[in-house]
Amino acid sequence: MKFIKLILFLVIAFTISSSEAQTFGVRAGLNYSTFLGPSISTDNAEENYGFSNGFHFGLSYAYDFTDLFSLRSEIVYIQNGSTYEYDGESYYVIRDLQRGKETFENGTIDYDLNISNAYISIPIMANYRINRKWEVFGGPYVNMLIGPTGRGKLRFESSSRPEDITFRQSLDFNYGSDAPAQIIGYSPTSSDQIGILVDGEIVSLPRFAGAYTRQGARTENKFNFLDVGLTAGAHYFLNKGFFIGFQIDYGFLDLTNNAVDVSLQGINDDNTLQFSDDKDAHFGIHTSFGFRF
Repeated sequence: MKFIKLILFLVIAFTISSSEAQTFGVRAGLNYSTFLGPSISTDNAEENYGFSNGFHFGLSYAYDFTDLFSLRSEIVYIQNGSTYEYDGESYYVIRDLQRGKETFENGTIDYDLNISNAYISIPIMANYRINRKWEVFGGPYVNMLIGPTGRGKLRFESSSRPEDITFRQSLDFNYGSDAPAQIIGYSPTSSDQIGILVDGEIVSLPRFAGAYTRQGARTENKFNFLDVGLTAGAHYFLNKGFFIGFQIDYGFLDLTNNAVDVSLQGINDDNTLQFSDDKDAHFGIHTSFGFRF
């Protein structure tokens, strides 16, 4: 009986001590992100990536090994992305669906896109408590893509026949679930169409272009499912539980699928699309407000 009581006492003591070593938390805030990769800069074209803003919120769990050191993991919904601008010589694929014709028209394009990709992020971080107010942390993260989107606009003007082929389109990209009609450039109503003159014939283009309209088919997803990298930052505690935080992410993997990453710069000699083979990595900054208990 004494032995059983001793076992029960040890189990209860261990449970209590373990629960005291565990902390849970929530945090939310804004994040600013961009793609790190090569861009075009020539006399005829300029390409740039810039910071896009989004938000994040999530839950955390930490195990305190000592008063100063702990391991923490989170599950966070986060919006990462980038702005993308291209201005200069380019082309447009004009698909005349009624007549079954396809024209690769050279010209200039002014292209602005804001990419906002939703991820579930799981970082695992080592925390070090410098003093009562400050904590620093760092470790690896894994991001899993759940909702890639883009919004923007383009203006195209033909080099050889600007009086016939000059138009504007809205860019409405859902990389994971664009409708087939949007991919092939078909608009069901006249209000969603733009009329241009090609070789004496009126051709209708979609007023809202989809993510794969330029290709005319969706063979694979534009963005890869996984992103892996490192994250690091610091928390400042306003009191025992509430804190504000600053955090930086740096990705190791290529976010874009090169097999469907269509280049705007030009086409091949045989009138086939060119695809980019460069690496577009994630870089992000978080500002957070949270509570730990």
